[in-house]
Amino acid sequence: MGPPPGVLPPPQAAPWPGQPGQFQGRPGQFQPGPPQGQPPYPGQWAQPYYGGPGQFNGFQPPKRRGGATRLILFGFAMLVIVGGALAAISVILTGGDSDTTAQPEVTGPSIVPTPTSNPQKGSAEDYLLNAQIYRSGALPEQNCKAASLGNGNLAAQKVYYEKLFSCLNDAWRPIFKGLGEDKEDPGLVVFDKPVVTPCGNFAPLSGRVLAFYCYGNSVMYTDVQQMNKAFGPQQDLAYLMTIAHEYGHHVQGVTGLFYARAAYLQDHPDKKLEYSRRNELQASCFAGVFSKAVASSYPLSDRMSEFREQSSNSFGESPSTPADERTHGLATSQGFWIQNGFNITETKACNTYAARSDLVQ
Repeated sequence: MGPPPGVLPPPQAAPWPGQPGQFQGRPGQFQPGPPQGQPPYPGQWAQPYYGGPGQFNGFQPPKRRGGATRLILFGFAMLVIVGGALAAISVILTGGDSDTTAQPEVTGPSIVPTPTSNPQKGSAEDYLLNAQIYRSGALPEQNCKAASLGNGNLAAQKVYYEKLFSCLNDAWRPIFKGLGEDKEDPGLVVFDKPVVTPCGNFAPLSGRVLAFYCYGNSVMYTDVQQMNKAFGPQQDLAYLMTIAHEYGHHVQGVTGLFYARAAYLQDHPDKKLEYSRRNELQASCFAGVFSKAVASSYPLSDRMSEFREQSSNSFGESPSTPADERTHGLATSQGFWIQNGFNITETKACNTYAARSDLVQ
């Protein structure tokens, strides 16, 4: 079954000022799909928090594991692809009385990564660099006004998540259909009591898990108490980006990118940290593309400075995170890819596997 998802804190260096293949054919030929005999994959954000005293509600870094145990857990996390609630991006999109017809200003990063290598056709690397999802275009615009988070209790969070989840499904469903992947919508479990999943059993406030996506059953799980403790009910963009990022891992699963990465790492274990970051930053970029699809109705109008500030400072790893534990990317890298997805507006913005290494630190 493997260990449960790892910690899921927003590892920021300082609080945001706005808040106190298996290869299934001949060798070298990659075909998306889970390796036979492997347990279900949980998505997780498996990185420790390295902020100062009082940050992230006083959470402290977990004890550093040593020896074989650490290697086993780290290897599992990489293979499993952390899909973490990288809540990768608290972008406080709450807001209120802004003009819902105005289009948010486009500023910040705006690049379309282009592969510079020519891997063997049909290989896992070829799939990661040239997947059809990168040619799927923009998500259809959604009428998705944010539901109130109220006091952040179970009932209020369920209403918020269910509405947002419906918008995510509506936005991504035609993309999947265009790729020939007519799959069922993923599931959603919002819990404040212990839950049993194919990826492990979890109780509220377990470690620092905010949310995770389980590849074993295509269900996203969100810890009500942990989300409320981490963000409170006012930080609605943190909730938005947590779910949109996790849905990004679902996109990776449906399109085969998840399995391609796992297959690639079988032959390139030295790339596990770098490719974990590329994977997580890609999920965040997909979240940015979705944010653009709901920008007018959520709304995001007149909140872009807040969006940029949050996305670049609230989530991701800080420079003090040990180099051998940087699995998700610096907060500045998270902000870059979230904003890049928003600004380009199309999935072609999210080919993080073709991006320069300095953009995935």
